Amino acid sequence: MARDSKGIPFHPSEYNPDYPRIKCKQCGLMNSCTHTPMDAEPWYPRLPILLEGGMVESIDDFVLHPYTEWSLKKIRDAKVSNHKLVIEHFVHPDLQYNCINKWPLNMYKIDVDGRLQADIDCNEYFKQLFDLVFDNEYVRCAVADKLNIEKEFETSMWLWQDTGRFRVNDVHVDHENFDITFGLYLPSNPDLKNYGTQFWQPKVFEKDLTKSLLRENCNLIDQLPFVAGLTYFMPRGNKSWHSSPILDREMKRKHAYGYYKSI
Repeated sequence: MARDSKGIPFHPSEYNPDYPRIKCKQCGLMNSCTHTPMDAEPWYPRLPILLEGGMVESIDDFVLHPYTEWSLKKIRDAKVSNHKLVIEHFVHPDLQYNCINKWPLNMYKIDVDGRLQADIDCNEYFKQLFDLVFDNEYVRCAVADKLNIEKEFETSMWLWQDTGRFRVNDVHVDHENFDITFGLYLPSNPDLKNYGTQFWQPKVFEKDLTKSLLRENCNLIDQLPFVAGLTYFMPRGNKSWHSSPILDREMKRKHAYGYYKSI
């Protein structure tokens, strides 16, 4: 049963607050709709209870997994800053521990020197990370609501491990499929704090989001600390210029990366 920010059960008359909202295309209503069958469409924001500081809860046949609940609360409490959502300790501690300690050893090479990749379903813990967190319907809806985006999404996600040979650090905006880019840092070494993603603003406005820019032609806005559990969500646009940091020594920079694509 959904509860408001004060912990009081929340019972709006027109929709069920424990589920992502839908409404009738014809009348714009849900519970009081009289059209049969209802031709439904998403009703934005999908989970307004979270935006108001409340929380959904398990009820009847709906069971909210603890990993999902943890991340939903983190989204609820986070603030959008500099055109992105940055969340510390986004993943439940137990799941984060398992992902770090069960990092895949048989990663494969891709067409980028110094970077190894693994599929997100490489083991049971990363499958849980995908299914119960990043690709969970509630998490997708909560992120979109928080960023004020009225779209539905599908999720793509994988694992990367960068070494000191990695040299791709141009300033860019991700491919057009990346409507919302996200990254989760999973270092096993605590001394990589200074190697988080960097975010930039071109010194001269650039409307072509397919271009790659030189760092010297941009101003650094901020850089995230590369610490375990820190996650960011960034919608694509002319304020989403970013880069990998310059890796100036040998390391194993482990992170999950992915995107939400509108459907």
